[in-house]
Amino acid sequence: MLTRLEARGFRNLEPLSLDFGPGFHLILGPNGAGKTSLLEAVYLLATTRSFRASQLVHCARHEGDRIFRVAGDIQTAARSRLEFSWQDGTRNRLVNGQRGSLAEYLGVLPVVTWTMADAEVLAGSPAERRRFLDRGVVGRRPAAIDILTRYRQALQEKRRLLEQLRATPSRRSEIETWNLVLAAAAAELTAQRAAYVEVLKERLNEVLERCELGIPPIQLSYRPSPASSLEGQGKIFDELMEKAEREIETGSPAMGPHRDDLRILWGGHDVRRVASAGERKALGLALQVAHGEILSAAGRAPIYLLDDADTELDRQRLEAIWQPLLDAGQLFASSNRPEIWESIAGRRLFCEKGQFRNDT
Repeated sequence: MLTRLEARGFRNLEPLSLDFGPGFHLILGPNGAGKTSLLEAVYLLATTRSFRASQLVHCARHEGDRIFRVAGDIQTAARSRLEFSWQDGTRNRLVNGQRGSLAEYLGVLPVVTWTMADAEVLAGSPAERRRFLDRGVVGRRPAAIDILTRYRQALQEKRRLLEQLRATPSRRSEIETWNLVLAAAAAELTAQRAAYVEVLKERLNEVLERCELGIPPIQLSYRPSPASSLEGQGKIFDELMEKAEREIETGSPAMGPHRDDLRILWGGHDVRRVASAGERKALGLALQVAHGEILSAAGRAPIYLLDDADTELDRQRLEAIWQPLLDAGQLFASSNRPEIWESIAGRRLFCEKGQFRNDT
């Protein structure tokens, strides 16, 4: 549970220090007031990343600013303090005042989010669904970030090699070396993703049953690249070597976990083609609830951050999807429609021009 949040130089937020307790916190205010920025600050504190910007320079309060800082106190079995700052392009992260590994940092404050970007998990590109899978994998087991890092680094080196081979064909033998490294990391990563999808399928159906949203059966299936990835490192290596000539011709890796996908079927059909915007929103929230319950079952109860959670949802659907969230230890939701939340109890904060006050 996050008990205090501090922010300086972040987005459109005035310097703040806010205390929070358990339960539901509704952040109200007009568009552009700072509601999303507050949730983003919490997310950045927990993950060292923004859910809105790929480059953290865009999180600074003013264009040209060279520093911002977020910090927070966390109460779990023990008390912890996280601090994250960005200065001149350098990320600095501290746990209880000490530098440590990224896995150690990510293990302190599990978080589940829903933002407009998460709508792309259902309607967007495979890359969005891969990111969703990896949040699940790392959420259950923060040390898995090392597997992702190894794979990404090896893939980057292989890409660099393929781009250089036309000028230096004598280096062709290095393809085998990088394929060995990639196959080892890919075997671990695909096994972790497949295991997460199996748990997610079961938990999602349970959540949908409790919500009674009238959503038809949902089928999730993991599509690894290559398709034989779950047969192990040796099989992946053989498949990579079979594609070596094609990769040399195109100058780009042809297969691997960077091409995986998660197939989501709605009553046997692609969810993108048959579900309305409101139905996709409800299903997207149900996916995040299922993800949160998986983390809780792993002993890592998360906080929930839901940005514009009521967008595209009528009151009936909102109340239905809210039922499984009633057990959440701590939840933050933003909205510019206070009237739709009248039946849902919790603390209300009003946001205006980057400042926050209790809404009375």
